Amino acid sequence: MRGTDAELPDSKAQTTLARGHRAETVAAEYLSRQGLKLIDRNVRAGRGEIDLIMQDGATLVFVEVRARKTGAWVSAAESISLAKRKKIIETAERLLNEKPAWRNSPCRFDVVAIGLPSKSSSEPDAKPSEVNWIKDAFQAE
Repeated sequence: MRGTDAELPDSKAQTTLARGHRAETVAAEYLSRQGLKLIDRNVRAGRGEIDLIMQDGATLVFVEVRARKTGAWVSAAESISLAKRKKIIETAERLLNEKPAWRNSPCRFDVVAIGLPSKSSSEPDAKPSEVNWIKDAFQAE
């Protein structure tokens, strides 16, 4: 079972947080080069968080960023469980209700999967070996 950062030793928690922040930065830069505009990052609403909120034309894009070792048993994209998808959707719905300007905007849920080389995956500044952008990765039902 995966623990929370609060349960990890300080150095491991800091490394995990730094690696996550780096992956989000890589994803935001990649999506910006593809023409999307960064609106915000690490946006909390209720008990959930959206890693990146981007704009693609008139469409709001809620982005989940995942980083995993290249060749791991479960890919970064596959690591997003049904429960996690539901939490992301609930958080996005809450944000849409809190921001009147966003209420009628079309939106979608994307995933950016960052592959990290196995040797350097524990280092927060590890260069990604691959970036995989999955548009419309899942739908709100």
